[in-house]
Amino acid sequence: MLRFFKKSSSPTNFGGVTRNSARTPLAQAQADLYKSTVRLLRRRLRRLGVSPEDAREIVQHAFEIALPRWHEVQDASEGRRRAWIERITWHLGQNFLRLARHEYEELGHRGLARARAPGSDLDERANAARLVDAALSIMLDEERALFVAYFLEDMTLDELAQHYGVSRGKLFHRLAALARAARIRIGSPPR
Repeated sequence: MLRFFKKSSSPTNFGGVTRNSARTPLAQAQADLYKSTVRLLRRRLRRLGVSPEDAREIVQHAFEIALPRWHEVQDASEGRRRAWIERITWHLGQNFLRLARHEYEELGHRGLARARAPGSDLDERANAARLVDAALSIMLDEERALFVAYFLEDMTLDELAQHYGVSRGKLFHRLAALARAARIRIGSPPR
């Protein structure tokens, strides 16, 4: 924690205010919570698979979120305060991992629309056409139409459910199975 004090000739007196009296009881309680939980929080994030640098950032962010909400636990016991900050940190860690997973995840839902378009190179276009043909070759005509409508033509689940006369849930599970089969067919590992 960074502290800024005016320079003074006395190491314990900073501009007429001693180091201990500069803190309010509220700030002291917050600092004590930080000191008692920071290592534990970082260790728990590391167990989740977060890198040390990211764990430091997440813990810092958790306290930035928590301190303006201090009134929620101001009169609570030390254990309740620890559980409160652990819960905030855990949620931030889960969100971080979820975002990191999606950053490196294989293209899925509407992924072809976000994928880099093939360049003018004929080999790239031919390879892309072979992959699409391989993915669609194992499907029946109705499955192929469903797959193309959802993943390539960007139709919504609601539109498709109304068109085919089935529930959204059944349609979603069918599309997920088709996507898994297509990934296996083109050589991508299934998720």
